[in-house]
Amino acid sequence: MDSNNKTSMENINEPVRKRMRPDPSSDNNPEESVGITQFLSNHDGFDGIIKYRYSDFLVNEISSDGSIIHLTDLSCPNFDQNKSNSLTNVPLSEEIIDRLKTLSQTHDKDLISIPANDLTKEQRTSIHHFVRSIDINLKSELINGSIQITYQPIANQTRRSTEQWPDKTKPYLKFVLYKENRDTMDTIQSIGALLNMNTSLFQYAGIKDKRGKTCQEVTIHKVLPNKFKNLNQRLSAVKVGNFQLCQNPLRLGQLQGNRFEIFIRNISIESNENIQIYVTNWIEKGFINYFGLQRFGSRTLATQTVGKYLLQHDWSQAINAILAYDETITQEWLRNLLNQWNKTHDIKTILDGTIPYRRSIEVDLLRGLQKHDQTNLIGALSSIPRNTRLLYLHAYQSMIWNKIVSKRLITYGNEILIGDLYINDITNDTNVFYVTENNRNNIKIEQIVLPLPGYDIKYPLNDIHSWYKDLLNEDGINIDQMKYHVKDYSLPGNYRQFIVRPGQVDYRIVYYDNINDDPLQSDYDRLMNHNNNLKSELNTYKGLILAFSLPKSSYATMALREILHRNESKLQTHHQQQEQSSLTNETIINQEEEIEEIEDVVL
Repeated sequence: MDSNNKTSMENINEPVRKRMRPDPSSDNNPEESVGITQFLSNHDGFDGIIKYRYSDFLVNEISSDGSIIHLTDLSCPNFDQNKSNSLTNVPLSEEIIDRLKTLSQTHDKDLISIPANDLTKEQRTSIHHFVRSIDINLKSELINGSIQITYQPIANQTRRSTEQWPDKTKPYLKFVLYKENRDTMDTIQSIGALLNMNTSLFQYAGIKDKRGKTCQEVTIHKVLPNKFKNLNQRLSAVKVGNFQLCQNPLRLGQLQGNRFEIFIRNISIESNENIQIYVTNWIEKGFINYFGLQRFGSRTLATQTVGKYLLQHDWSQAINAILAYDETITQEWLRNLLNQWNKTHDIKTILDGTIPYRRSIEVDLLRGLQKHDQTNLIGALSSIPRNTRLLYLHAYQSMIWNKIVSKRLITYGNEILIGDLYINDITNDTNVFYVTENNRNNIKIEQIVLPLPGYDIKYPLNDIHSWYKDLLNEDGINIDQMKYHVKDYSLPGNYRQFIVRPGQVDYRIVYYDNINDDPLQSDYDRLMNHNNNLKSELNTYKGLILAFSLPKSSYATMALREILHRNESKLQTHHQQQEQSSLTNETIINQEEEIEEIEDVVL
């Protein structure tokens, strides 16, 4: 990876023929490669099409207090406690007010000056409040006896008076984020780019599926709704609303779970009675709480492989894996960049030729390598956002967990074993206990948890503990040495339910004639009065609509896998690929114009 190792630029666009070895069996059976091999049920199942359209997959976050998050209001309320937008007590002429409104719309470099020598302090304060009520990006300052007002984006303003915040006991703004066919991190980056704000200022409880229509809550510190007033018109497939002030920011994991409504198209089973039997069995017995394929990314060189290298402290291999050429990458500019890197390792030429606003994990890493060179590979890796680096590690943990669960099911079925770990309350209890001969009969299977490997967790007091050691040893990782002096590459570990039962299940069988019909109605559809009715004169197709709730970190695709008794990868047909490729050039161009692009690693 010598940045000074320059080779000829001739034939630079020729694809790299061979780079890093792809993960074995990932093409033929991606589930098996990450440990997803077993089912709880033994029925025949049936075929169907899941996520044929992203509108077939609706997700609404369930907050920590158990309420389901919905988008019901797109307005931008005025939380100004002084109600300074009233003209009664503000000593401004209508001409000045019109000029302020014009400045807010045009963003000109105009300077509006208001004489202030004859004004009281209360009058000056009311003007400041009024100006900000028109537009938070209007900056007003008292300079040489006059209030001078200019348009300056709030992110560039050096002073932000906390006295103007409406409620000092609630310093955060909370809003509902609705998105279509976009992942959470990409959407937050889009919003940050348009508002000229750092994405680290936004907090959210979880990352929602990309391929779907989803709703979740987001918080940000001391930014008023006015800041977002034009966002819904400027961003494609993204809406914000339901603004409110709150006391505390959201934290990752601060949710109970998610509510799903899913349309399975073109199901092959003839007997509606059998569908009822399968769903009833699913409700009663639950499903294996595998980490789904989304956890492991879509690259040829899987996310968990990068995580393995990081845990081995093989920084060079981890960097090579992240920068490996992959023809499955959708962005042509990024494929070309990685092709050039793997041919030349000439960082300066590559970065000089990259359009400045282009952003991706790979570009961030190349910039880190340019800064730190070979002398500090850990420093170079630190140029990748911390949450992304953690995703690599967590993907490896998840693969180990999946493989342990599958081996347990093969060896013991869903029997509760002496020495197993369990929790008392599946909704919020993190205290873990051991199953003993005395308490074994009082414990339900959904209380059993298995650890994600780490340095700060308990392992089962049975032979399952040795399974963890053996799997990690195969990858050259010592189970007792998972704490590293660089905190970002240490894994404390965690616990995860073995079996999960879906909650509040509702389902119905529907018939329709057009394969592209959309029967589900999202929150935004309801706001816009869009009625998605199925036409069923000929009953050409049969579909299944399922609504259910899952705890946080459980995958709806794994829940569906149990009912259908089919692997997700086998259900992804050419129909989905056709829809993905049918995105218009206009849509692609709009998204590229919105933000500095970021690569989608994992959902």
